[in-house]
Amino acid sequence: MCGCKMTMTGKYLLFLSFLQSLLLSFGLYEDQIGKFDWHQQYVGKIKDVFWDQSFHAGKRLLVSSEKHVLASVHSHNGSLAWRKVLEEGTRGQIDKTLHSGNVLITINGGGRFVRKWNPGNGVADWDISLPGSKNDRADIVQCSKDLVAVMVQEAVLGLETRSGKQKWSIALPQSNQVVFTHLALSGTNLFVIGQSYGQQITIVTVDVDGVIKSTQSVTAPWLTSNTKCVVSSGGFLVCYRHEDQNLLTLNLADGQTFKSTSLQILGLEADDGVTIETQKKADEPYIFLRMRKDHIALLEIASHGVKLKKDLPNICAAQIASLDAQSMLFTLERLTGELKMRAYDLNTGGEMAELYQTITYLPQHGFPHTMEVLLFKKRDLRLGCRFAILSEDFSMQLVLKTGKIAWRREEALAYVLSVEMIDLPVSENQAKYEDEFGSHRDDIATMYMKRFKTQFSQLKTYIQQQLQKLQGHRHHHHDIEAMAESGSEDEDEELTRDEFNLNKLIILVTGAGKIYGVRSTNGHIEWEHFFPDLTPFNRYGQQKLLLYVQRTTAHFPNPPQCTIVGKHKATGNGLLFSFNPISGEAVDTPSTGQMLNFRIVQAGMLGELDDHFLRGILLLDPNDQVHVFPEKCSSVLKRTYRSQFLFVADRDTGFINGYRTLPLQKTFSMEKVWTVNLHKKQQTITQVVGKRPLEQVHSQGRVLGDRSVLYKYLNPNLVVVVTEGEIQEQSQKGPSSFINLYLLDSVTGHMVFHCSHRRAKGPVNLVHSENWVLYSYFSQKSRRHEMAVLELYEGKDQSNSSAFSSFSSPRQPLVLRQSYIMPLYISTMATTITEKGITSKQLIFALRLGGLLALPKALLDPRRPLLPTQETMEEGTIPYIPELPVNAEAIINYNQSLFNVQGVYTSPAGLESTSLVLAYGLDLYFTRIQPSKMFDVLKEDFDYFFISVVLLGMFVVTIVTQKLSARRALSRAWK
Repeated sequence: MCGCKMTMTGKYLLFLSFLQSLLLSFGLYEDQIGKFDWHQQYVGKIKDVFWDQSFHAGKRLLVSSEKHVLASVHSHNGSLAWRKVLEEGTRGQIDKTLHSGNVLITINGGGRFVRKWNPGNGVADWDISLPGSKNDRADIVQCSKDLVAVMVQEAVLGLETRSGKQKWSIALPQSNQVVFTHLALSGTNLFVIGQSYGQQITIVTVDVDGVIKSTQSVTAPWLTSNTKCVVSSGGFLVCYRHEDQNLLTLNLADGQTFKSTSLQILGLEADDGVTIETQKKADEPYIFLRMRKDHIALLEIASHGVKLKKDLPNICAAQIASLDAQSMLFTLERLTGELKMRAYDLNTGGEMAELYQTITYLPQHGFPHTMEVLLFKKRDLRLGCRFAILSEDFSMQLVLKTGKIAWRREEALAYVLSVEMIDLPVSENQAKYEDEFGSHRDDIATMYMKRFKTQFSQLKTYIQQQLQKLQGHRHHHHDIEAMAESGSEDEDEELTRDEFNLNKLIILVTGAGKIYGVRSTNGHIEWEHFFPDLTPFNRYGQQKLLLYVQRTTAHFPNPPQCTIVGKHKATGNGLLFSFNPISGEAVDTPSTGQMLNFRIVQAGMLGELDDHFLRGILLLDPNDQVHVFPEKCSSVLKRTYRSQFLFVADRDTGFINGYRTLPLQKTFSMEKVWTVNLHKKQQTITQVVGKRPLEQVHSQGRVLGDRSVLYKYLNPNLVVVVTEGEIQEQSQKGPSSFINLYLLDSVTGHMVFHCSHRRAKGPVNLVHSENWVLYSYFSQKSRRHEMAVLELYEGKDQSNSSAFSSFSSPRQPLVLRQSYIMPLYISTMATTITEKGITSKQLIFALRLGGLLALPKALLDPRRPLLPTQETMEEGTIPYIPELPVNAEAIINYNQSLFNVQGVYTSPAGLESTSLVLAYGLDLYFTRIQPSKMFDVLKEDFDYFFISVVLLGMFVVTIVTQKLSARRALSRAWK
């Protein structure tokens, strides 16, 4: 008997191992790397840029970004030589970057960490920890070749450049009352500058040996937290006061009071956004005063006050550079389609004509705001220069000495907020077929001529393709300058749909206000638009730009149309831009976007199409008035207003309000019909997640082992509301966190299901698809990351097999749930989507370690039994194991590590077996996956010759046997 039990247990274990090996058998051949996927690395919006002065002098650029990235960029092609992605949060924030010769030092986390890097390979030479600043203010200067001084809130430290060893440290006086903001070097003295808002400026003078020489205070009652102050070369503190448009200067060495200079006296007119800019490594006492995006003034600071050195109207960017004791001023002027770079001798003020350049510059980059110049001597001893340009759209471009753009990095792609994959249009011949069957008024002769022309065009195209193959690859003459501006080579491949609809056009909307159309085949940018006034909706640190697909390419000859819904940067009102996603051309709106005269509270799409297959957008304003975009879709709302509902979740109050549409005389309004109070004092709404629109569900039920059917609860109006809060428990000394999930019908406000997790906290990552919800959280009780899954079923009786209605919804669904241990920390997750929904679902997890993990949904099935039975084995359900398996072969991006992934977007392909995946964040990564293997396409190594020979042989045998059979029958008949 015991032996029998052991045999059954062994069979169960063998069955379990077989299923897991079957489900997790993924792999990638070496020659397939990069064949169906691509990876693009970015650094984010660049804060500081330097020309590498080490061994790779002039060959690389060193950059630091607001995305906590330090990197080195090759100057010949713009690729990354190395990149260091620092910690997330304030810990990895780069406060200041110091570069001089072979020295590259960063201060991170408000002075908590000081790190020295090797500019050649990005390796950290040393890393030390400091107390840090309470206000996240820190500064660093180089005192000598072997010494750097670091300022934090409470102290100034001297560190050896080579080893990071502390040579001296001094405590700053009155550090509790004074906010120390700047550290400056003038001669052999260090000046530590502190601010007491509304009172005074405190200056602590320290020599390079770490001895305090003096401490003085200068009265500054006008000083506020918004006052802009910088330290110029020569030891002057310069502040700009916006209220009266005055510049105030103070000599740090012996100044007793501030000297005020009005901008009107200097002949300057200021706007609201005046900023002060200093020069890196400039010995002259100059500063730049930026009046507007295209107006800069060069000011000279002296002991007697401020002097206007040169007014630079129409200038977007400027820099002072020196070579062989000669100082030059470089300026950039933006004109239509080009930039003009001019250089001036600072001593004489004359223009240096030999350095003048005209650069092709496209308008979708906005205004350039920073330039970094590298001066050098040519072989004939003439001056030459190369410079990098940072633009308003977060891009960085390198200009060669000939004035041509060598390359461009689109760093706005590190801020993707919305993604859509658009089907490419059909080819010209396929469009002719559509045109042939599109009209029912043509007679037989007309239709015959259309068919003849179509087939003749196909024959002509086929002959041309064969001739091109015989002639070899076609060579085109490309305009090098246009290629540099477009950022990619001109490709022979047209934007037409392939046989299996695997190639798409990816629409990317970024937080920088820039929109891209990107080819899914190689990641090249097809078109781009930049909107300086477009900004995301930003509430509670969550940025959103809405992207709606109003019409796809399936409705030929009507062109496809997409619309972006955002916010105007200055007014806060709505800003819309409609465009053709294939060509990028504006549709129904100006090329600069259409600004609305109201704020947008909620937005959604109409449920039905108009006569031209266009789906309108509903916009709700603060007065509960409904607006339709475009207005020609208002007729659809008049016809279907009874079925249009919206809901608004207010995090500030904890209320979720549902609205229905009411017709007025000429417009429509919203009437509140239900309210759900989630009690703001107890918990806070963090997420509201619905299903993806137009999601395909193949099977309405699940076949069980006893041949009965468990029908799915498929409510398209179901949303998941996630709340987080804290509660005081008697068994705990402090407050305990909890997470609540509410499954809510967004039409009626009916609470379908609710569950709570005690001693758990976020961030919560959630996927809502079909009849299941999957979410992750951190369990404080077990100190681990866990995954929970909910599946909703109607039962074994289906209420309505044709359509679902929230007003006649079935009885309360049966909810199955289970939890699993996730051994790795994930940042976000998504599920695959296919054309018809037949293929098994697969879950994509973005790991903090840099991988994309693909696991079958079957591993996260709440019906996995503890002990398998004959029914569960016949059904194919895997026995329950608490910990989810992580197989290295299930990492779909193999060794292409992805950092700071913000989202994963999946899209169906023409093949039912294939799903397209795009991961976006600091990097972009695109690939294809087959959750159930490629069952609808023959393999590449399929033996066509063998099967053709077999078929031919069978055909010959059939003919021969038929002849023999006929002859035999004839012989029998004669007998």
